[in-house]
Amino acid sequence: MSSNFIRRNSIPSLFLLFSLILLNGVGVTLPIPNLKIIGEQHNFPLIGLVEAFFIIFSMIFLIVWGYLVDKFDRRPLLLLANVIWLLPATLIFFIPDSLFIYVSGRLMMAIGLAAFSPLSYSITADFAHFKDRGIISAGLNLAWVGSSAVGIILGAIFTSDWHYSFGAIALIGVILFIGQFMIKIPIRGVKEPAFSEMVDFQYPWRINVQLIPKIFQSRSLYWLLVQGIFALIPGTVFTYWLVSYLASSEGMDISIELASAIAIIIASGRAPGYIFFGKMGDILASKSTNSTIRAKIAGFGMFGQSLFFFGAIFILASTVESQLIFAVLFWIGSFIGAASGPNRTSLLFNVSLPEVRGTLGSLYSLTDHLGAALGVFVSTFVLQFLNYHTVFNLSLIFYLIASLCWFRSIQYISTDERKIDTTLQGRASEILEN
Repeated sequence: MSSNFIRRNSIPSLFLLFSLILLNGVGVTLPIPNLKIIGEQHNFPLIGLVEAFFIIFSMIFLIVWGYLVDKFDRRPLLLLANVIWLLPATLIFFIPDSLFIYVSGRLMMAIGLAAFSPLSYSITADFAHFKDRGIISAGLNLAWVGSSAVGIILGAIFTSDWHYSFGAIALIGVILFIGQFMIKIPIRGVKEPAFSEMVDFQYPWRINVQLIPKIFQSRSLYWLLVQGIFALIPGTVFTYWLVSYLASSEGMDISIELASAIAIIIASGRAPGYIFFGKMGDILASKSTNSTIRAKIAGFGMFGQSLFFFGAIFILASTVESQLIFAVLFWIGSFIGAASGPNRTSLLFNVSLPEVRGTLGSLYSLTDHLGAALGVFVSTFVLQFLNYHTVFNLSLIFYLIASLCWFRSIQYISTDERKIDTTLQGRASEILEN
């Protein structure tokens, strides 16, 4: 990491923010390894419905928190969100035998944790220097993706005493809660080029109900949201069924344990891909007059991912050679497919005003949830009639559609970016005059 990057950005603050995002994902997946045990302990076989309602509550309150983040001061909202999820997590730890405490606690946790998505988008945009938005957005993506795995691992560690996992996450949450008082929440818009020469100022503009319809007038944001739905459909199909596919006779005909290990390895290309393409977007965008290059990088990455995944599935057979080629092609597909994540987040910052980024962050997450839900529902149904090969190949069509959405957004990005820059320059002049 270069000294210029460190000088331009608040590294401890970003680290704490990423930790909060990681904690959010951990809270979502924490009970998954122990759902059967929890259900048996409470004599409630439909315990999975609690997690279904957890997701529903999260989706509803994403929008609520998004509006609140853009309307009010973010520090008290950050503290409030942490209290809302920390208290029930602590109660579940201390009172594990109460089904009422578990059900109500999980739903309260959903409400509190839902705040972290809009908060992270809004605050990160103001922590991050505009020249480094791609690489910092890559850090956000890594935190989101890694959090699910960490939650499952943490839950699995405490299988014999499942409630200890809630105690562990509550303890970590308390440490991070205290850490929040040690960082300074930045002024909205402070890292925008229009305000770069100002040392101290207030940003009085806030979202209101009348402003919400205007958000959807941005065609670039519209296509960024739509592509998220299409991209998450195949992404979720592979997430849910890749292990089963590798373990089946269609795949490698191996044990579930070995299939899980291989799936993790071949999908690990996402991690370096986020960093590589996030930094590439920063470098190329700094040499251009607008951010359309980010959309091109993401579009070609999404298109290339579908081709490599198709090739991997097509070549997989019972021979060791074909399995090695499959692993390499799938890893490369995962790597280049990561181009979308950090560049999508960077573009959100570039084509939106500071007072709507919490709401847009919640919409980003909501469209991702919608695409994931469609992917699970449709694939579960279709797999009753078709084999894994066919379902995977059909799902790749949605990656191609998502890439077309990326290229469709290109013609609007420059216009929307100029509008935002003009508006912020005018506001900067207005602040100086007052």
